Amino acid sequence: MNISSVGQLVAAKIDQTAIDRAAGAINRPFAGPRPILRRLSWKWLLFFLPTLLAAIYYGPIASDRYVSEAQIVVRRASDQGPTGGFASFLKSTGLGGPDDVNVVQAYVLSRDAVRALQNRLPIKTIFGPQGADFIARWPSLIYGASEEELYRYYLTMVTAAPSHQTGVLTISVQAFEPAQARAIAAALVDLAEAMVNRLNERAQSEGIKSANEEVERSEQALIASQVALTQFRNRELILDPERNAVLLSDLIGKLNTELAGTLAQIAQLRESAPNNPQLGPLNAHAQSLKQQIESQRNVVSSVGSGLADKVSEYERLNLQQQFATRRLATAIATLTVAKAQARRQQIFLERIVEPNLPDKSTRPQRMVNFLTVFGWSLLFCLIFWVVGAGVREHAASHSS
Repeated sequence: MNISSVGQLVAAKIDQTAIDRAAGAINRPFAGPRPILRRLSWKWLLFFLPTLLAAIYYGPIASDRYVSEAQIVVRRASDQGPTGGFASFLKSTGLGGPDDVNVVQAYVLSRDAVRALQNRLPIKTIFGPQGADFIARWPSLIYGASEEELYRYYLTMVTAAPSHQTGVLTISVQAFEPAQARAIAAALVDLAEAMVNRLNERAQSEGIKSANEEVERSEQALIASQVALTQFRNRELILDPERNAVLLSDLIGKLNTELAGTLAQIAQLRESAPNNPQLGPLNAHAQSLKQQIESQRNVVSSVGSGLADKVSEYERLNLQQQFATRRLATAIATLTVAKAQARRQQIFLERIVEPNLPDKSTRPQRMVNFLTVFGWSLLFCLIFWVVGAGVREHAASHSS
């Protein structure tokens, strides 16, 4: 048998096999769509179901929300000092002080702000109108009816974003009605300004309170020292013991001078005329001078009642009065500095942009949110498909 006859036999065999397979496929009964559905893995639900739900919700269900924005800036009086360059311009216009802006931001996003808003506006009614959808309103499927859940919901409806370049704080408020969004934004700005005013009052009270107390204590000390000095003068019947001591010293000095002269005259007379009758009176006068000098010295040096002790006590009281006077002057100067420092550290809230009244709803961003869900669903689907293909390939390689 030649090569051409062998090729013809092989081709005929292949054709017969193909015909038999086609006939078997035609004669096999139809099993219905169930095997086809089995081929569709459950992982495709990760793509189709979220995308379908997003299309349904962001289509006819999601309620429109309106956004009102306000812009404020917080500055200190000390920020207006001369510096230089662009920083000086920012400070002079109040566009500095990120720490103060962060303080206002923290308050706007705090539970205290929520409680203060409830005292001003019917927040629960505003955030939970009858016509709002079951996801966006409060309470909802996501947020319960407690105060803590209300605060969590509040953080989704209110944002406060500071600009680190300019120091401007932008407050954005979402609501289901334009007027309600503006009312909440305006109330938050008012509350933030009231909080800043409270900070100013606290800084002034705390910074000046201690200085005022020191001034009062210094005044009391000065009054007490003055009273003690007056009582001493009344008790001793001496206005100024130091001056009396000076006068007494002068008197003793004059008596000593006079005594010395008298003693010199007595000595001269004794040498020239021992029997002179003037010696008796001169001796008596000298003795009187000695007694006077001794008496005046006793007035000065007597223990307990001497002028020296009185001068010592007077000097102590006078020194206490001087110290009290200096202390009061220092306390007054400290109070003046504290007041000036408090004025320099005052915080001011300035409104750059008042809350606007929106005329078009900008939330939710329906197409953006839908495309986001679509993209994440597709990504998860591809991940599961890649993982499943790898597992099947690994199992096939082990079975073979």
